[in-house]
Amino acid sequence: MTSPRTVGRLAAVVLPALLLVAGCGGEPPEAAGTGAAAAGVSTQPPQVVAPTAVATPAPPAIRTIAVTFAGGKVSGETGRIPVARGDVVELVVTSDVADEAHLHGYDRTLQVPAGGTGTLRLTADVPGVFEFELHHSGAELLSLRVA
Repeated sequence: MTSPRTVGRLAAVVLPALLLVAGCGGEPPEAAGTGAAAAGVSTQPPQVVAPTAVATPAPPAIRTIAVTFAGGKVSGETGRIPVARGDVVELVVTSDVADEAHLHGYDRTLQVPAGGTGTLRLTADVPGVFEFELHHSGAELLSLRVA
């Protein structure tokens, strides 16, 4: 059995030798030819890389198309209105008479009160040309061209 005194003497000799081999004995590791640097292991602290933000797509812009029906006449954005497929479109109708606006092809309707305004929002996801009209008066407000 080894006595505590022997273990102490052994530690006094071995510990300084280990520190010298590891490059901690006052001599730089590169000069000693041993240690972590000589073994190809980095002695620099690890680099901290900040996380990058994941880009989320922006919500689609809303295309507002406004028309007015007053005195039996249509004004505002009339005619054939081009929109891109996938656009969100708001059709805003102001009328001096109560009526029902209808977008053909999408089969969407909108109640417009007399002297008031109504808004129909949709995603233009069906390609083609679609008439938007007032049912009771028969007035064509515009045509929506989705391409």
